[in-house]
Amino acid sequence: MTEPRVTCRRLNNMRVGGTFTLAAAILALTGCGDEGSAAKTQSGVTGLVHLGPQCPVETAGDPCEDEPAAMVTVTVSEQIPGDAYAAGKVIAEATTDADGVYRIAVAPGDYVVTADAGMSCELMDARVTKAAYSEVDIPCDTGIR
Repeated sequence: MTEPRVTCRRLNNMRVGGTFTLAAAILALTGCGDEGSAAKTQSGVTGLVHLGPQCPVETAGDPCEDEPAAMVTVTVSEQIPGDAYAAGKVIAEATTDADGVYRIAVAPGDYVVTADAGMSCELMDARVTKAAYSEVDIPCDTGIR
């Protein structure tokens, strides 16, 4: 499959007006960067951090769903070889949005992902491949029993 080519030309002798000339120049140069850069896709981890349980007693007729953990820190660490759930050096961090969702760009590799919410959050293993985001949901314990 052939990528569309962007042809960049210089704007010469465009003297209609200062504002128009500047706007036209910016518009023309927008696509003159690294060819194919728009086609490059990053890799990383994405997912939801959720807190539960939310109720001390849950019944079949009255379920008590976990809630998203908003505005909490998610940490991606190197995975220690031979132990899928042992976190090494911290590689990246991000904060969840209001819906408990996070997205962190990291290079392909094996990682441990966790969050700082509730009493404790599980350490989750993640394998990130080239040009893809691995989905890793992180359960956190509220301590409610």
